[in-house]
Amino acid sequence: LEATGAANLRTRVLVVPESYHDEIAHVTDPINIDFSTSFNFLIFGQLTGNNPENDRKNIFYTLKWIFEEFANNDDVGIILKTNSGRTTKIDRLMTEKVVRQLIKETRPGLNPRVHFLHGKMSNSEVAGLMRHPKVKSLVSLTRGEGYGLPILEAAAAGLPVIATGWSGYTDFLRDSDYISVDYTLGPIHKSRIDNRIFMEGAKWAHPDERDAKKKLRKFYQKSTMPQHRAQEVSKRIKQDFSFESVCSLYDSALQEIIQ
Repeated sequence: LEATGAANLRTRVLVVPESYHDEIAHVTDPINIDFSTSFNFLIFGQLTGNNPENDRKNIFYTLKWIFEEFANNDDVGIILKTNSGRTTKIDRLMTEKVVRQLIKETRPGLNPRVHFLHGKMSNSEVAGLMRHPKVKSLVSLTRGEGYGLPILEAAAAGLPVIATGWSGYTDFLRDSDYISVDYTLGPIHKSRIDNRIFMEGAKWAHPDERDAKKKLRKFYQKSTMPQHRAQEVSKRIKQDFSFESVCSLYDSALQEIIQ
């Protein structure tokens, strides 16, 4: 990769990816949680906004769309691992209040059930969660990611991924590696413009509601093939993005610079 500066000077840029935690590949025992629903979508990410329109992770709409698509289906559940920026008891109370209000406003009936997880989890616990037999897919209808570490971890663990078809994780996931949801690029919410990270004119990918619901439904009805594909994807991810593999890339890059 070459970058051209103001003086038309070319600077070579070496891009080294992030690795997943080793426990993701080595821990095979599921976490000891007895989820009451047998087919669960895992949502893993922090609430990054205070309303549905400025939440970069798009968790508000993700929950709403799953509620609507699987209304009153007592087989389907949502495992929501989230927080509002901290892992404290106060944060848990605040976040739980937000989630309960969202459920009250958007869930048509008593199902799908929501299993709310909060607080710090070890790498081994995350691996065990992703390998739980009742966890069927990681869902990330995000509007934008710098990299997408939970998506990398899910792919390494052999868990099928359903995600917006745009953003940082497309660097390590090929089109056939995950279930891609259509989107449209549009301006970020004005409340997020801080002229430091989010600049005027920056855009987010807004996932398409109809396509998201369609693909969630199709996965629920026919999940065997995506699960088999996820196992094949896992082999490549573990080979290319392990801590050892990424360290070797750093060694190669730094050795070239030092010499």
